[in-house]
Amino acid sequence: MYEAVLAISGDISRVTRTDLQRVLSAKFGQAVEVVDWGRSGGNYVLQFRVRQTQAQVQSDDLYQPAAFFVPIIITVAAIAGAIYLAYRLTIEIKSAFALVSQPARDTAVGGVGVGMAGLGVGAALFGLYLLAKRG
Repeated sequence: MYEAVLAISGDISRVTRTDLQRVLSAKFGQAVEVVDWGRSGGNYVLQFRVRQTQAQVQSDDLYQPAAFFVPIIITVAAIAGAIYLAYRLTIEIKSAFALVSQPARDTAVGGVGVGMAGLGVGAALFGLYLLAKRG
């Protein structure tokens, strides 16, 4: 329920609730329903209600699943990208360290693996944060 206080110059005392309903329905559709209309002090007061239309219900239902799945898709893509990047970097580093001794290679590859896993976990946590913030 809404109430509008209108300061109108001139006399509009002959305007009825039905007249207002007809004008508002023509301008805004059937969603606006005039509840009461009268004069209070020096101002006119219009009480009206806005009903939810069928088109609004359908559009709200359409956007709800998209808003839920977008953060999930972004999170899965970030994790998959981080895993693929870690795999490619591991292969590149192994080939670059072919002339280096085995313990040094294992340390470098392990460090890159831990770093990429940290990026993946960070991306997953960011995705969960987005999901939690949405709700």
